[in-house]
Amino acid sequence: MNPQDFHRIVFESVDIGIYMTAHDGQLLTVNNALAHMMGFKSAEHMLAEVAQNAAHLYADPLQRGRLLQQVSRTGHLTNEVSEMVRPDGSRLWISESASMHAAGTDMAVLIGTVIDITALVQSQQALRTAEERYRSLFENALDGTYITSLTGRMIGANLALAKINGYDTPEELIHAVNDIAVEWYVDPQRRAEFAAIVERDGSVRNFESEIYRHKTRERIWISENARLVRDAQGKPQHYEGTVEDITERKGFERQLMLARREAETSNRAKTEFLASMSHELRTPLNAIMGFSELITLMTRDTKENGRVNEYASDIHSSAHILFRLIEEILDYSKLESGKAQIDENEVNLGDIVTQCTTMVETRARKGDIGISVDLAPDLPLIRGDYRRILQIVLNLLTNAVKFTPPGGSITVKAAQELDGATCLTVADTGIGIPAKDIERVFEPFVQVNRSAFHQQEGTGLGLAICRNLIELHQGRIDIFSRPGQGTEVRVTLPAARAIPKAPPSDRSAISSRNAPFNR
Repeated sequence: MNPQDFHRIVFESVDIGIYMTAHDGQLLTVNNALAHMMGFKSAEHMLAEVAQNAAHLYADPLQRGRLLQQVSRTGHLTNEVSEMVRPDGSRLWISESASMHAAGTDMAVLIGTVIDITALVQSQQALRTAEERYRSLFENALDGTYITSLTGRMIGANLALAKINGYDTPEELIHAVNDIAVEWYVDPQRRAEFAAIVERDGSVRNFESEIYRHKTRERIWISENARLVRDAQGKPQHYEGTVEDITERKGFERQLMLARREAETSNRAKTEFLASMSHELRTPLNAIMGFSELITLMTRDTKENGRVNEYASDIHSSAHILFRLIEEILDYSKLESGKAQIDENEVNLGDIVTQCTTMVETRARKGDIGISVDLAPDLPLIRGDYRRILQIVLNLLTNAVKFTPPGGSITVKAAQELDGATCLTVADTGIGIPAKDIERVFEPFVQVNRSAFHQQEGTGLGLAICRNLIELHQGRIDIFSRPGQGTEVRVTLPAARAIPKAPPSDRSAISSRNAPFNR
């Protein structure tokens, strides 16, 4: 292959655009690579279209003239970057290099190469945009942002950090800070703790410290998030992070802590007072109840002492109501303070329902109220506090009797749900509860039906105590009611509290062992 053929093959096969231009700017020849780069079908097509006026291929029409003038002065071009426009309007960026060569005695030509650098330019533009965005974020962030050396010198800071430290500009802060450990942290060891955590984990989050506002030496609280920056070889270079002024939040936390302590002290004093007063009140009440009951028994069968018997019965009944009031207040006080605990055993819910129904039966019969019980045959035993569960069921039944008018009815059901939970429902045909008051019935000392049944006794603590006791068993209580139609109270205990039902021979032993009210 002779040199001329070799040059022709190279000219036509390389991916780099090659051109030759006369000294007046006319394109004399181009290769196909340049033609395709500029959006033409072939070199011949490109020469036919733009040989006489290649300037309009440049986004800036004056760029072509500037390049030709530079070649006239220096004799060459080196990596000159220009934006170009293809015939279809699309744009690209090129890097152009060229040099002047003699072609005969009185003529010179310009031979050059063109490389498409669009991807490079676009990546550089994206990088600049990202840098500008990062710079804007750094400078305008609401939280303080910093870059510090490993030895504690401030390298970079934004305006927010300067303001936190009492300076007007980041430059003032950077110039003023020489050793963060000594000049910034109230406890100089905090910097060492910060460095140890970052070295171990690579970053630190919500690192709270008391610091000095650098310029004024005022004490403030901050929270830092930072990371350790390493070079390509993994060698630590510097820290970069953010700072939030949490002085106000710390003040609120301190106030909350003091308020909580005061509340705990107040609750403790209240509990101690109630315990002391209940002891002082229950001692004479027990005597009153005992002697009034004795008088009632002694005068029961004598006509001449009928009035005395009636008075003694009233005294015993009133003392019993006061005794129950004291018990409920003490119960709620323990539950509210979180001191109440449950004594867990195997509990037969069916036995409890039967016992509670018997306890309210006399009162229900006096009010002409019917009670029906429906216990599922496969009702499981449950793990819980016998006395507390009895207290819950008895309270619900008592309320149902209390707020059901004569001629009404009460239905008690207990069954295991498909998900394994145990469900107890107490439904009555009483006066009902307005929808707006359903949630209020769980508030202590609230009696939403007092106006309708003003003659009924009670403290308004029953349902509040019930809900707390049910929650101690990880259960829930729901009320469904309509005024004039009745109320349904549903207690659900989780499946985790259900246990396989004991054989019949064991049930009586379990019942008697856990039923203190039957002893």
